[in-house]
Amino acid sequence: MKARVILLGGILFGILLGCSSDTPGNQQPNILFIVADDLGFTDLGAFGSEISTPNLDELAFAGVRLNNFHTDRACQQTRVMMMTGRGVSGALEYFPPAEGSRERRNRLSLNWATLPELLQDAGYRTYMAGKWDLGIEEGYTPATRGFDRSFVQLGASASHFAENFWDDYSLYESDGDPVEYQDMPDNFYSTNYYTQRMLEFLESGTDQEPWFAYLPYTTPHWPLQVPEGELDRYAGQYGEGYDVLRSSRVNSANQLGVIPGGLNLDNFEPVAAPWEELSVEEQAKYSRAQEIYAAMVSNLDTNVGRLVSYLRDSGQLESTVIMFTSDHGASSGEFGQGPVGGVSANTPPGVGPQIPAFIDNSFGNWGRPNSFIDHGQGFAEAATAPLKGYKGRISEGGLRAAAFIHFPDLAVSGSIDGSFMTIMDVLPTFLDIAGTVHSGPGDYKGRKIGGIAGRSAWPYLNGETDTVHLPTDSAGWVQGELGALIKGNYKITNQRVPGVDGPLSWQLYDIMSDPGETQDLASQYPELVSELLTEWETNWR
Repeated sequence: MKARVILLGGILFGILLGCSSDTPGNQQPNILFIVADDLGFTDLGAFGSEISTPNLDELAFAGVRLNNFHTDRACQQTRVMMMTGRGVSGALEYFPPAEGSRERRNRLSLNWATLPELLQDAGYRTYMAGKWDLGIEEGYTPATRGFDRSFVQLGASASHFAENFWDDYSLYESDGDPVEYQDMPDNFYSTNYYTQRMLEFLESGTDQEPWFAYLPYTTPHWPLQVPEGELDRYAGQYGEGYDVLRSSRVNSANQLGVIPGGLNLDNFEPVAAPWEELSVEEQAKYSRAQEIYAAMVSNLDTNVGRLVSYLRDSGQLESTVIMFTSDHGASSGEFGQGPVGGVSANTPPGVGPQIPAFIDNSFGNWGRPNSFIDHGQGFAEAATAPLKGYKGRISEGGLRAAAFIHFPDLAVSGSIDGSFMTIMDVLPTFLDIAGTVHSGPGDYKGRKIGGIAGRSAWPYLNGETDTVHLPTDSAGWVQGELGALIKGNYKITNQRVPGVDGPLSWQLYDIMSDPGETQDLASQYPELVSELLTEWETNWR
């Protein structure tokens, strides 16, 4: 049945893609790419969550849910990969924050053509609303990297309201012009406002122009905040704690079929302390933080519903490809459980934000504009289990994201596909949908650019190939001295277990049968480890 669903979706969508772009009403399909920030693998109803996400679920069930889709471990790195179709090495330029600022100045190198630039070349109008995180300096912002219209948060993190947490200057920009905090609407809330601006961009186009809409929300990235009327939407629903939630999520995900191999928690080793060992006060704090997190996810879903309603009412839903993913696994930050004006206890020195001194993190104020919290390791593990780890880790809980592609007019619902895909494949897939290809290394708009490492998933989804990737393909990740590589069924990684010291060693996992990374096969297959390590060092480090 699975193969039939995929094939039928490919046939129907292929009819759409086969239409000539030269005649009115037969244009290239529109592309809507929605990215959540810090969303866990089972945080959507279609992937096993108790959180209400009916709009996203409807799209997911009507399309293809991808349960073997890989991003990078952190926000900026994933965005580099999606924009360039290649790994981070050589594409991300690193710079320390300016004196007196906490905002990093890392930027996407000009030596790589971006996805929106290439889609512009194919005749697409390009729009963006949301988080950029690929450069805050002139010449490196969306207005000069391929977007016709944009409203963006340039930096990595900010309040979800019009509050200046970090610097003396605003990190918001509209069509290339700075937007000061005092000029933001009184009712500004990031998810609501990004959606509103995107709707305005879409309405400004013409019926003769295909469009690419990139909507990278900042939800549910810390600080956990939600509009006042939604603060208590999930009040009292997480009092049983993260251990119970983790088990419930895994059971639901297994019933839905989204966990490869029907994994359970038998060999899962959580880092967080058992719920019953926490004090009553600690339990109350963690459960309240999770309530606000869940409300943020539901707010995201409501806004996706606004977009879908617009597409349906304007007659564009059947000619729009919709893809959704998170940029990585759920965050494990303890911000808000630690002291104001400092860094949380589980955050290494120099990593993560300092909580501003004016923040009111009194328990009754959590979730409001001047609060700063996150939901902690335990609930992060509940959102990624039975995968190991969470945001910041190159284990599967950090790298594997809930994702789906919605095909217009797909008649068969409920398809789930476990083919290995990465965020690097997004660029060539979207170019394929647009009827164009990457030109490869060479001259591009007066710049010398590099090629791509990703592959288009379209031939596979169209029933033309049996896999997205060739057996010889690999994907690699680098995190300082740490790394990972996936090739075929196997993954090597030297990811350190949190809280465990000692020398690094490379592990080997069969992630097709063991995506939870519970059975280290390195001692059984040392030659394979050596082979994959050489490929990682040669091609990805």
